[in-house]
Amino acid sequence: MVTFDCRAKRVDGVTLVTATVGDIAAPTRITVRNCLDGPLWPPRQQGVPEAGWSEEGFEGVVGPGTHALGYATPAPPADQPAELVGAEPASEDAPADERLDSEDAVVRELGDPAPPADAVPAGEPGEAAAAEGRQPDIPSVEGGDRQADRQPAVVQPSGRSRAASGRRSEQQLPAAVSQWLDTVARRVDRAERLDGADSLSAATAAVRAADGLSGVRAVATRGAADERMLRALARRAEQLADRRAAATVPTETLSRLA
Repeated sequence: MVTFDCRAKRVDGVTLVTATVGDIAAPTRITVRNCLDGPLWPPRQQGVPEAGWSEEGFEGVVGPGTHALGYATPAPPADQPAELVGAEPASEDAPADERLDSEDAVVRELGDPAPPADAVPAGEPGEAAAAEGRQPDIPSVEGGDRQADRQPAVVQPSGRSRAASGRRSEQQLPAAVSQWLDTVARRVDRAERLDGADSLSAATAAVRAADGLSGVRAVATRGAADERMLRALARRAEQLADRRAAATVPTETLSRLA
């Protein structure tokens, strides 16, 4: 049975809340809600809230073990600063599925592409102000398997995507991007197999390969979001590639000036 414990302490006018969820035997979707009367300040990564955090609290899939979730708030502490609202079993690939399904998630994994404030020329005050206005990261205090979760997962691509995975590895894509693409490729493989099932036996095999009807629904539900994110990533990558191709660094000139 999943256990839950939470504590709060006041430091320099800010309440720091630590909630510990333990005895998790399998991937589990947990929901923790803030009970204090004030706004929730979640941990941040690359300037955006870490995955799973919202104004209400935390909702996300965690692996087996014990996990600590920490956040801050200006509200005064109370005997019950947070509560465990739900703990439901989740599929093992759910954490990877959710890593890059939004713009904030891409920024968390790959970093903010905006230049630092001191790198923006003085003639472009708008960009400098934007760079200086970014909120600082609030480091997560999550424990347990958190560090392990951030390590690149070993993904076994399905038959149809194996050749594409080989080409990606040759191009040395960042681990986070490669993992997300492999995850989406698995869903595309399942969708193609389900779409191409032209007999009862083929449909039965396709549904079984998709982990049952719940897996079929998940593939169908994520289709539009996957397509939207893939096209957005392609557009962004092409724009950056064009900019990089057009930028020639005058190394020799800068060396002489330096």
